[in-house]
Amino acid sequence: MANFIRKLIQTLTAIRLETKRYEHSTIHVIINWLTAFRKDLFSAREIRLYGLANPEDGENRIQQYVSKEMADHFYRKYNLKSAVPNIEDKFVFITLCIQHHLPIPATYGIFKQGIVKKLDGQFFQGLSNFRDFIRELKPGAYLLKPNNGMLGLGLFRLEIKDQSDLKFQDEPITADDLYKKLCSIETVLPASSKGDSVDRDFEGLLFQQRLANHPEITKLTSFRMLQTIRVCTYVTDDHQVEILFAFMKLAGKEGLADAFNLGRTGNMLAKIDPATGRFCKVYAMDQQQGYLVEITRHAVTQANLLSFTAPHWQACLALAEKLAIAFLPLRAVGWDIAITNEGPVALEGNNNWVPVVPFDISANKLKQYKLKS
Repeated sequence: MANFIRKLIQTLTAIRLETKRYEHSTIHVIINWLTAFRKDLFSAREIRLYGLANPEDGENRIQQYVSKEMADHFYRKYNLKSAVPNIEDKFVFITLCIQHHLPIPATYGIFKQGIVKKLDGQFFQGLSNFRDFIRELKPGAYLLKPNNGMLGLGLFRLEIKDQSDLKFQDEPITADDLYKKLCSIETVLPASSKGDSVDRDFEGLLFQQRLANHPEITKLTSFRMLQTIRVCTYVTDDHQVEILFAFMKLAGKEGLADAFNLGRTGNMLAKIDPATGRFCKVYAMDQQQGYLVEITRHAVTQANLLSFTAPHWQACLALAEKLAIAFLPLRAVGWDIAITNEGPVALEGNNNWVPVVPFDISANKLKQYKLKS
């Protein structure tokens, strides 16, 4: 009884907030709220985030958006659990991409328990061998990221000008101190790097090339941080690849990760027309109010976001389709792809790609996949 009363109070509080947000058509707000909550299994937080109770167009948004609960049912059904590590373990993902001749960032090894393991199986164990590994790395910018990390957490920068000039997180460091630093990071990283998956053991840090955005992307936002697209695919029973929807994560400030993370990073989401690669709508988070708002210009550069087309778009779609086939029996995956000057590069696959932009597929398809009730 106490639990029922608590949930009832939470529900009434949520409805009150939304009726206050929309100061007219109170009955319509309540109807939309209850429809989204009961029929399509949206949480109270999602209803506020997406504006589903809006008396003007909330009914239309309810039809376009998919709740996390419905999306969870979807990829649980179509993604074989035993195959999920093929995309969640980034070292395995990279290895499989190489086998299928798919473009990835140059990857030099994985550091775990004081040992660096290269893709060819070669090991560098202990401090003296770690120095040898560092000597093999050419001058350039590198990214160190958790092998099973999420939400862009636990990323580190490494710059090498020559063997006597290393910088870690922009601070000068020797190879010996870098080894000690990575060992210490390993002891504290599990609780800080995996978002909702802190129950999994730490699985190492990948040494990868730090990619640069296509110049048009950097011009759009002014930030060096890699800003990626996500193309969500579904593979039919007869191995046809369907593009469910696509969006791009745009930087609102400089950093290492473009994860949207409900807008806490200041980043934005641009919905992409799959046919053309052009931005349809761009969303940012109103942190004070706790919901998404549509914007048309970048806050820093003032660039018109709705006139932008993702570079190499057809190549991005082709890469997503190749990934979708290569990673069967996983059938519903969100592919994170970087767009460089040379073309698209596969970064990772996401088994859990909670939708935060409308699906660009028909109502019949949504019902067919049981994404709508």
